[in-house]
Order: sequence, then C-alpha cells, then structure tokens
Amino acid sequence: MPKKTLEKFIEWLRERNLTKSTEKNYVEGVRHYGEKNELNTKQISEYFRKSKLQHSPGMMKRRCIALKSWVKFQKLRNIDWKIVSKIIPSCQNNFFDTIDKEELELLKKVRFEVKEKNYQRNNFILDFFFYTGIRASELINVKHCDYDPKRKTLRILGKGNKVRYILLPTRLASEFEPKSSDYFFKNSLGIGTKLSLRTLERIIQERTKKSKINKIITPHSFRRSFATFLHNKKVHLTTIQKLLGHSNINTTIQYIHNNYDYLHQDYNKIWQE
Repeated sequence: MPKKTLEKFIEWLRERNLTKSTEKNYVEGVRHYGEKNELNTKQISEYFRKSKLQHSPGMMKRRCIALKSWVKFQKLRNIDWKIVSKIIPSCQNNFFDTIDKEELELLKKVRFEVKEKNYQRNNFILDFFFYTGIRASELINVKHCDYDPKRKTLRILGKGNKVRYILLPTRLASEFEPKSSDYFFKNSLGIGTKLSLRTLERIIQERTKKSKINKIITPHSFRRSFATFLHNKKVHLTTIQKLLGHSNINTTIQYIHNNYDYLHQDYNKIWQE
C-alpha cells in the first residue's frame, strides 16, 4: 500500500490514544493483508480461508480486528463482517500468567535499585498497578490534579480517548496533591519528567528476575491480575468492567485468568459433601 496512506493510518490510530502494542498489531495486520487484495467481503473472506492453514485462530482474530480498523479508516461500508466472522474458527482462550497478593509482596521485597528513593517509587508503582488495573500507558500519564479528593476518584484518559473514573485504596489516594499539575510518577533523571514505558517494563522485568517467580510478568499482567483478584473476591463483573474501562463485558471476561489448579479446586467443590 502507498507509504503516505499507511502513515496517515498510523496518525489516525494515534489520535485514538491506542497503546503501542495495539498500534503495532493493527499495522502488521494491514501490511500482511497487502495492497493487492481488494477491500470487499469476497476478498477478505478468501484471505481468511487461506489463513486457516497457516495461522492460529487467535492470530486470525487479531488480523480481523486490524482490518476492521483499516476499513473504518478508509470509510468503507461494503463489508459484511458477519460472513467473514463465520470463517474464523473459535477456540478457548489461553491462560495468561497473573499474580496474587503474596507474589506482589515478593516483587516488592527484592531490589535492584541503588537509590532508596527509586526503590520506594517502584514499590508504589507495583501497588498502583495491582490495585487499580490501569494500563501502563495510562499510569505514566497520571497527574496529581487528576485525583478528586471530594469524590475520591481518579480521572483516567484511556484507550480510544475514553475517560473513566477509578477508585483508589486510601493508602494510594493519600499520596496525591490535587493542586499540583505534575506527573504522579516522575523519572528520576529530570524534574517533572514522566516515566517511559520502557522504564516500567524494565522495573517489572528486573523485579521478576530477582524474585525468582517462575512466570512471565509484564505491565499488562497486572491488569489481568486485578481483574482476576476482584473476581475471586466475588466482585460484580459489571464493577470490574467499569474499573477496567471496557465497553464490552465479554472483553472483561477474557481478563479473568485463573489457572487450571484453581479450576480443579473450584470443580472439586461439587463432590465435597
């Protein structure tokens, strides 16, 4: 496809405040479809019929979402997505690694930071991730003035430029200075400079390595952990949905990742009489 068109598409995606990983997946999906295939129901359906032999259902689903976004950008209305969706096979979602409160404490006990100030800040970041479930891209943009002490809510500008208001434990809320316009989590290299996504990834990577927790833990793992933690505490699914900022409750369900050990324990309750 023309380079300028793709650049405009990327600009269009960025205006919607999507995460870097989502943006990357969309662009890769569009590039894989290629410019030789026309954007109509027949061509897209044929593309996914061929993809069945090469790609997993999960990959096909992601590529379909990318093409929907591309079609929307092109302002086309001639695609029958119901026909296309019937071609893509469904499958049970994989379990992603999540952490519980005990593992959170393990991550907070280990240390790679030289400065005490950075060590304490990073512990607070881990708590903030675990007890709010916000995205990494949202966390780095939180400012002190986003917190409303009267309503006891934190304003979050989320994915797709959607604004939502989340609740905070008292211990986290007490650290906000509502009259300040500074970023809440600042980089130690400069005054008023916000953290980078790479810094967040490194913090979690280093802490995970030091803690020897045998799991793949990323910033997004905390979002799934938050949803799973609340679900196991019998919190209403609609409450979890609103806190995560999902428009579709089915998306929220996909964020709950109890492992097979938990499923076995839950299932065995049937026979405990």
